[in-house]
Amino acid sequence: MTQRLGIDVGGTFTDVVVVKENGSVVVEKVPSTPSDPSRGIFDGVRKVEATRGVVPADIAIFAQGSTVATNALLEFKLPKTTLIMTRGFADVLEIGDQTRPLTYDLRVDRPVPYVSRDLVFEVTERIDRLGAVVTELTDAAIEEVVDQVIAADVEACAVCLLFSFRNPEHEQRIAARLRERAPHLEVAISSAVAPELGEYGRANTVSVSAALQPLIASYMSRIIAGCEAVGLVSPVYVMQSNGGVMSVSEAASNAHRMVLSGPAGGVLAAEKVASSSGHDRLITFDMGGTSTDIALIHGAKATPVRRTEFDGKPLLVPQFDIHTIGSGGGSIAHVDESGLLHVGPESAGAQPGPACYGRGGTRPTTTDAQLVLGRIHPDRFLGGEMQLDLAAARTAIREHVAEPLGVSLEEAAFGILQVADTIMSKGVRVVSVNRGFDPRDFELLPFGGAGGMHAANVAEIVGAAGVIVPQHPGIFSALGMAGADLKYDYTQIIDEAVSYLDIPAVDAAFGRLIAEAEQRLLPAGAERIVHNRTARMRYAWQDNDVFVQLGTDAITDARLDAAVEEFHERHQFEFGHSDPDGTVELVSIGIESVGVLVEVDLLSEIDPSPYAAETDVVRPVYFETVGWVQTPVFERSGLLPGAEFEGPAVVEEREATTVVPPGTAARVDAHLNISIAFQR
Repeated sequence: MTQRLGIDVGGTFTDVVVVKENGSVVVEKVPSTPSDPSRGIFDGVRKVEATRGVVPADIAIFAQGSTVATNALLEFKLPKTTLIMTRGFADVLEIGDQTRPLTYDLRVDRPVPYVSRDLVFEVTERIDRLGAVVTELTDAAIEEVVDQVIAADVEACAVCLLFSFRNPEHEQRIAARLRERAPHLEVAISSAVAPELGEYGRANTVSVSAALQPLIASYMSRIIAGCEAVGLVSPVYVMQSNGGVMSVSEAASNAHRMVLSGPAGGVLAAEKVASSSGHDRLITFDMGGTSTDIALIHGAKATPVRRTEFDGKPLLVPQFDIHTIGSGGGSIAHVDESGLLHVGPESAGAQPGPACYGRGGTRPTTTDAQLVLGRIHPDRFLGGEMQLDLAAARTAIREHVAEPLGVSLEEAAFGILQVADTIMSKGVRVVSVNRGFDPRDFELLPFGGAGGMHAANVAEIVGAAGVIVPQHPGIFSALGMAGADLKYDYTQIIDEAVSYLDIPAVDAAFGRLIAEAEQRLLPAGAERIVHNRTARMRYAWQDNDVFVQLGTDAITDARLDAAVEEFHERHQFEFGHSDPDGTVELVSIGIESVGVLVEVDLLSEIDPSPYAAETDVVRPVYFETVGWVQTPVFERSGLLPGAEFEGPAVVEEREATTVVPPGTAARVDAHLNISIAFQR
């Protein structure tokens, strides 16, 4: 039997999804285990076997994503790492670039590098911008810098030499010698990790990769051992930030590709919803226990980027354009000394969790506020498997918010939600308004355990057209992982005016990238491979480049001319101006190589037959406009395609809750998505 297993390790819960051959989905949810995330994974496997009858040996593909890399970087819990730079460039990580967090603040603190200055070593060598050797790298110079690295007693070493993306020979020689003399050392070189323009971005990215490699290698070894212990014999894959998976054997050497591993699974699943349901303009809203991840989907595709910022530092990694904010179901609310209410970014996490979890937490969170206002039933959380402590939630909100502000319990709880929603609405504007898109042209697609409770209010704040709540929102990222394919991205710097390009030479360069991709995809189990050619272009002497798709066919003069026209149009859209007569440069070419794995149908479709949904279950729920009101509560599994109802209402399912506020109307479509429209 063909079954695919997807597991998403979150900050609070670990989500488990099994997609069967007929498209039916089996789900489970277990508490995460922050001290060792792999334990939570196999707790989930054992639970889905015990409660759902899934036999681990029948799993054909297992894909997982986690926050291991993300949390290690955010918390600076990294192994001791060195960095080797070309002589004269040791201060790149300290100096950074001209980008300033606050343009006019002369006292702003610069981000702390992942490698401290005393562990950055220089080597005498030099390669010019075209790849020619200016200063030879001698064996003596290699031995000198390797001696320094070994004496520093570190676990990892990054190598970033000037213009190595043009000629990687010097980096490769240093790495080879490091591996000979210190085989225990994890080594990463920038020409393999980030062959891109920009010294600061390359140096930071290869430092991230090297620092993460020992952690990820250890984590992956525990994953492999855990698979053997529970009887999983299928290939194991790891979710990347670009929406594809890679083999577990390659994860350690590509650890930097896991920084947004979890959120990417949800965006990938959202792309499938967009392409199948006809709602091709979506803003994804992934609200978990610790943070909310937001991305924009236009034309049923998420925006790919190769350069983002993480913790204030550049990261050159192919990924979806995802904006993360520190607001989630576990975000802690507090009143400051001046009497202002704040929510997050501090989170209660999995331990001790919100006050209502009964694990020792005493400070109020957004989950506590939802419980106090009746949106969550204390006896029905996780299908009744986890009892919530309503009294503890009330006490936490009363003591920490209501009494300091001099307001009622309900006003305090609703105020917590309002602050959280306002913070998240700013995140929605970042991926829409800040990118040149009007949120009124998009619908919000919420998922994660808390997304459906906040989505309608956030959509109302930003003026979005409506809300689409997908199937299985509480485990949506894991669902995306279960349906993911292998994906590798390769790039090569060209940095030449389009008018001077040798087209056959460019196509030959694409051929070399394709051959490199196939060397990794074919042994990893791909059934078929699709290579998408891409390019980044810019106007001469400018920094702002634009990503352009070139299709799957060989490059011709006509295709390149069409790409230039598309570049002008996209530049006008993204930056507000274009110059059709200006010189256009081809910054780089790239390949997005997708290796299709065993295919399964993730999204069912049933012809809707409109009917008025009814329920006998009601409970008091608090809304700002009407106060406490007896509100119908629907079970999600009982809502068939065509079901229609008006707010206020609550829709419950085992892993998530959806709040349909007053002034809205809901309808279930052919794909079992709940469409919420505003009655404006």
